[in-house]
Amino acid sequence: MYIEVFAVRLIAQELESDQKKINDFLETVKFVKSATHFVELEQGGYWSVLVHYELKEKPKKESKIDKKPNIEESDLSPGSSYVLECLKEWRADKAESLKVPRYYVCTNSELVNIAFYLPKTIDELKEIKGFGSVKTEKLGADIIALLNAV
Repeated sequence: MYIEVFAVRLIAQELESDQKKINDFLETVKFVKSATHFVELEQGGYWSVLVHYELKEKPKKESKIDKKPNIEESDLSPGSSYVLECLKEWRADKAESLKVPRYYVCTNSELVNIAFYLPKTIDELKEIKGFGSVKTEKLGADIIALLNAV
């Protein structure tokens, strides 16, 4: 368990700022308990707030551990090799329309893995290394549509 001490000043301009500081802190930790004490001074006073807390578990990022293992082009079946050729044609067209190099759209390794695993949904596509939220949002619908058409 951890402890953090806050001072809440009673001056109107400072009160809101001090409350916000406590609230922002509480959003980042697991609250256990608190204690308060008024500290009296000649010029007024302030509330001393003692917060007992525990650290929150950090949200898990997209983990590469959950990603499917990489496949080599030599591992592809003849049907998967055909899908790979279709994906390469799509990538060339997409790169040309975006005026970027082909590898900016998808790397060869990513295309090989798509051809091998043949994802049917965006969530399945996210399991392939190189496809996080951003890439699947930009390209996922096109890739899934192409795979459904082949």
